[in-house]
Amino acid sequence: MKCRMILAFMLAAVMQQALADDYNTLTVKTNTTEEDITLSIVQKITFSTTEATVHTTDGNYTYALSELDKMTFASKATAIKQLPEQAEGLVYESGKLKVSKSGTLRIYNANGTLIRIANVTGQGGQVDLTSLPKGLYIVSHGKQNIKILK
Repeated sequence: MKCRMILAFMLAAVMQQALADDYNTLTVKTNTTEEDITLSIVQKITFSTTEATVHTTDGNYTYALSELDKMTFASKATAIKQLPEQAEGLVYESGKLKVSKSGTLRIYNANGTLIRIANVTGQGGQVDLTSLPKGLYIVSHGKQNIKILK
């Protein structure tokens, strides 16, 4: 009984965080299957000594605890947003990236691999990108993201 209460408390905390973080899918993975359930239809999740049940507006999904591998919340992409080529305080010109605010700058290649991290301090910071090979890059600085085509 105590174990069930702890599980329920932990799940409630995770569920609250999941809703706050704009997750839209509950993924349930068992030994043999993986199932995505749209989070907006989930009403509650309950546990018994042998089963976990996801109660939804479309019905119930029941999983044996002995076969349950994990339950995770995720944000499944629903659209692709066009990234700007320039942003306020983040401008790419002549092989140099000009940054107006302090912070951590991350550069990813077209495969999504992080290839460089730079800490920019003060106004007027610059990061030299001339050594990077030609290609498409995504630059992330704070909440801003831009694309660079070199």
